[in-house]
Amino acid sequence: MFTKKEMVILSLIASGLTSKKIALHLHLSIDTIKTHRKNIIKKAKSRGLIFDSLLRLAIQMKENSK
Repeated sequence: MFTKKEMVILSLIASGLTSKKIALHLHLSIDTIKTHRKNIIKKAKSRGLIFDSLLRLAIQMKENSK
């Protein structure tokens, strides 16, 4: 459903990082991060998810990977 990069970004969003901090962390432009965020939301909506549900899922995935 999501690319590896989108999953990384979703995980960083779940960690509470802003788009600017994510861009710095991944050495990408803020516009690239914004595009990834838009794509994540678009994919989530096409699957009937709302962003809050998606964020909760990312947090659970992050906790389970520890």
